[in-house]
Amino acid sequence: MAHLTLRQAREEDHAPIVASIQTWWGETRTPEEARELSLLLPRLFLQHFAATSLIVERRPDADGSGAAGPGEAGPGEADTGEAGPGAAGPGGAGPGGAAGALAGFLVGFHSPDRPGTAYIHFVGVHPELRHQGVARQLYERFFARAVAAGRQEVRSIVSPANKPSIAFHHSMGFRPEDGDYESDGVPVHRDYDGPGHDRISFRRVLSAPPAPEV
Repeated sequence: MAHLTLRQAREEDHAPIVASIQTWWGETRTPEEARELSLLLPRLFLQHFAATSLIVERRPDADGSGAAGPGEAGPGEADTGEAGPGAAGPGGAGPGGAAGALAGFLVGFHSPDRPGTAYIHFVGVHPELRHQGVARQLYERFFARAVAAGRQEVRSIVSPANKPSIAFHHSMGFRPEDGDYESDGVPVHRDYDGPGHDRISFRRVLSAPPAPEV
């Protein structure tokens, strides 16, 4: 069985993430479409926003005790990753540690222009591990770090055609902002990312941690 570990991203994670995007989304897209999708995540995101991005890795349990949810590793500690059926997926070795197979990732940042806002740009989970709470734990960890950094809200955009992502964001407490029209009852911004690229703008209000007792 596999053990999942969550850690902070590093710049060297860029190549494994790009390779994973082209593989994981290959089931629903042509190779060219999957390659174009990976272009939405240039290296600059891992060069400048690694500290606010997250990686989940998968490696076999030493004791065979079974699968576990992602545990937390400090920056630069255990690598997280995941593998395809019967083979090691793309992954990199961390300082002083063995390589883990990439299991999931969340690339996000704390906005430099909007001091109260954090933004989730791109999230992926290996197809074998979907619907097992991996994405939820990535989001919850990102929320917690954003709150600790003084952010009051998290934003993200979703294509109106991506019904599973829309449902997931609703389940995570996001609410769509008013748009130009509605699609299946959800407000949509027309031409948000350019002509013909309509998007749903999601926002989630963050709750501050309780004040310590005096």
